[in-house]
Amino acid sequence: MIGPDDITLTNIESVSQVVNGKSRQLTAGSSVASSIEAIQLYCKDFRIVTFSFRLCRKKDNQSRAIVNTILHHAFPAHANLLFGFEMRRRITAFTGIPLYRTTKDWDYELRRLHCSSHWRISLGNENFAVLENLPEVFVVPASLSDNQLRKAAPFFINKRIPIWSWSSVDGVSLLRMSTLQIDTPEAHSQLASMLYAITLTHPHLKEPHLLEVHKVCPSVSDIQNSYSKLREMCMPESEKQFWQQDERLLGMLEATQWLGHVRTCLATAVDVCKLISMKKTTTVIQEPGDSDLNCIVSCLVQLILDSSTRHLSGFQALIQREWVTLGHPFFSRLGHLRSREELQAPVFLLFLDCVWQLAQQFPSAFEFTETYLTTLWDSTHTGLFETFLFDSEYERQKIVSSSNVKLMSVWDWSQQFSNEDISLFKNPLYLLREELELAKPGLKTIPDDAGKAAILSLSSVWRKSSGILYLDVSAASIKFWKQCYLRWIPLANIVGGGSPSSYLQHCILAEEVINLRQQIESMKADSVPRRTRIRTNLFFSYTSTKPGMPAATANNFRTSAFPFSSNGSAGGSGYFDRKAASCVPLHTYVKHSSLVSMEVLEDDLSESF
Repeated sequence: MIGPDDITLTNIESVSQVVNGKSRQLTAGSSVASSIEAIQLYCKDFRIVTFSFRLCRKKDNQSRAIVNTILHHAFPAHANLLFGFEMRRRITAFTGIPLYRTTKDWDYELRRLHCSSHWRISLGNENFAVLENLPEVFVVPASLSDNQLRKAAPFFINKRIPIWSWSSVDGVSLLRMSTLQIDTPEAHSQLASMLYAITLTHPHLKEPHLLEVHKVCPSVSDIQNSYSKLREMCMPESEKQFWQQDERLLGMLEATQWLGHVRTCLATAVDVCKLISMKKTTTVIQEPGDSDLNCIVSCLVQLILDSSTRHLSGFQALIQREWVTLGHPFFSRLGHLRSREELQAPVFLLFLDCVWQLAQQFPSAFEFTETYLTTLWDSTHTGLFETFLFDSEYERQKIVSSSNVKLMSVWDWSQQFSNEDISLFKNPLYLLREELELAKPGLKTIPDDAGKAAILSLSSVWRKSSGILYLDVSAASIKFWKQCYLRWIPLANIVGGGSPSSYLQHCILAEEVINLRQQIESMKADSVPRRTRIRTNLFFSYTSTKPGMPAATANNFRTSAFPFSSNGSAGGSGYFDRKAASCVPLHTYVKHSSLVSMEVLEDDLSESF
């Protein structure tokens, strides 16, 4: 759908013209110089793309016409001017995950978590008759009637009353809501009635804990200010500027406060997890509007406590429910429309960064890879998917119906990539743990409420019966997401190294272990071992030209930006390229030898090479 060299109009953050060697930023309606030398596109995915007009005919003013066209179409004032509404493509209904627009989807979620008795699906907002900022169907305490909800809604900002998000096996729940719109006795009375209904859902009638997320997490403006500094750091305009920034990179990173915001959101989620899992207290997270920080914290809590959300399909369903259906303002926050630029802030990117931090601490707990997370962020800027194009379900339904157009869902990845490309989303370590149950015991130090160190086995953390991730939120544990932020800077990339190199080895390891296990099972059953190797459908796999004779590894030319930029001297397109990589399989090192016999091991290695 989108080629490696294509730039979608909604991906353009700003445009600058270069005249006489000087760059000047342009806005919609700006006057474009007739003698323009080049144009620079600053993209939302941290790319800077420069196009030269040296070969254009000056007498025809081709350069000015091109720039004016880009300025006109890159910053539309209305949704129906986006390319997604103009592209006429046959769209098939996507049924891969629930979209939470029907009672059936919400009922399935309640039954999955075994909490149907204390909660019910409200139909009081049918056709968005009462609440335009909430979906037509959602889950509320069973004791609350639709009339009570209608009466209480005007007292909350954006009418965002308490909405159910998740429940544990103990019957302890997580809810989200907005803050009160007015500080009056009647408003507090309505809040008290809501909290009492929530109390009745607890198995021991324990009062819920109300956590004001906006008082502990960064505000939307804080996130945007931090993001602006992060972009400045990660988008040097020249090699000279790169090396100047390199000398003070750590100081610049600290000044952005981005990692501090990531850590704060993770720490807040951990606090909520402790309330739910340790103190068995139902928790209601609260922020003005209930559409930004609550989305982050609610999803992180579920990722930490519920292992099903770490499956690819479970993670996508989580985002669809907590972000899309429950009304995160993607249109405004992503800056797709010129009329809403003042509301722009990458709240969703902050969430994805938090998820990446979780995956770094628990590399085998998530079915998806960091490439999937980065691709998901890139997909928010294509302007083609209904998933990231609206501020609410009401706005989606209104605009789509009036435009008489059908938009794609981002979750149907086959619309964007081949099956080979999609295999890059698969985590080989998760495959080992989930399918082969290779959760080996390890030790991890975890601070408890009293600040003491508790030693827990990683196998107990990974066990399906528990499934809880015990997260370290100290400053030293928060890392910088290089793939997402630095992939377009060749000087910042490592040739033959970085996370792609580890990913390659993990794929080879996963395939090798699966084949060795199959051989062991065949030997136990006294059956003839398979002559063909089992393929895992991972992006990388072991191949060789001759048995026992490994070919040169393709990793020599792969950079740490893989698969998002070119392979340098390899000269490939770089975007999801080359499936096979030749490597020495593990069994080559131990063939006809004992792991404890180093002399025999060295002989086998010399024979292999």
